[in-house]
Amino acid sequence: MTTYLRMSLAVLCVLLLTSVQAQQKVSYGKSTFTVYKPLPGLAPTPTCGFKPEVPGYTRKSKLYGPGTYYTYAMGNVPKTTYTCILTEIRDWVAYRPEEVKELAAKKGLVQVNEKTIKKMFKNTRLPNGGLMYQLTENTWIWFYIKGLQNCGPTPWASNEEHVLGVSYIERIPQETELVLDRIYRFWNDGANFADHVGVVQSNFKTRPSAPADKNPNNFTIGDVLRPDKGFHTLSFDSGVAPTYLWHKYETVVEANLKKADFDVSGSIGYSDLFSAFEYLIDMVKVGKELYVSYSVNTHFLQDIIPGRTWQKEMAERKASEAQRLVEMKKLNKANGAALEKHYKELFR
Repeated sequence: MTTYLRMSLAVLCVLLLTSVQAQQKVSYGKSTFTVYKPLPGLAPTPTCGFKPEVPGYTRKSKLYGPGTYYTYAMGNVPKTTYTCILTEIRDWVAYRPEEVKELAAKKGLVQVNEKTIKKMFKNTRLPNGGLMYQLTENTWIWFYIKGLQNCGPTPWASNEEHVLGVSYIERIPQETELVLDRIYRFWNDGANFADHVGVVQSNFKTRPSAPADKNPNNFTIGDVLRPDKGFHTLSFDSGVAPTYLWHKYETVVEANLKKADFDVSGSIGYSDLFSAFEYLIDMVKVGKELYVSYSVNTHFLQDIIPGRTWQKEMAERKASEAQRLVEMKKLNKANGAALEKHYKELFR
């Protein structure tokens, strides 16, 4: 992803993810647009049914709090009645691995050995070891376990293991309609319970598409999702002024699915600096198999440099975020005309 085209798409995606909130309006140039509205009638991504009775992030622990050496602050978890796989599996975060094993045994689940995990997912960003259980013939749940070494008043004096992230992995057929359904549902989940969501489909190993390519090997879904419409890319082939080329999501996905490096990634989050979690989707091709992974990772349950406290860490993050917002305001103002044109094309 070193070309100008890929960099431009990445920057656009970041702009979209960091500048909008759910079901709100944005103004660029002389125009105002209603953005980021959930799609009506689209069901949530189904849950898996394996969750603890009590959310891990709500439990008290003697290991957290003022005077400790790691960044664990509870973080903000806005209440929602919207239930999907992401709001379900996040309840495991902050559990201890022995508790997970106990609850899995009660449910009759058998742990997947590391040799099998490596064989399934090979050298991809999907898990290559660790604590995993098979739920059905085509679904698995994986727990990211890490020992926190700075849990107490003395640095490096502990190694308390916790669940810092959870992934629900599903093997799906390589069908265009099904892939798009997973993308749309993930986007819609985020639009229902968070502040922003973005999804990128790309082929990382193949040469990036030229701007005039009728079948680009990547696209970005930011704050406006129009399944019935598709998306535009800019072409400079005229040599005079940029023009927009029209693409359908179905056409692009169908073409890219035939490639060995088909890939999808996306994230859901909140504008709140103290939000407890980030939510992710990854769709990865492994040989003849296609897997979609839904993940929830903690923002706060982690080690920091000994001698610091999470209060100091949060103060610096807050200062950094304030500066970022100032810079984003300047950037949006400078690019107001271009962003206005971009949104007019999306809503046309």
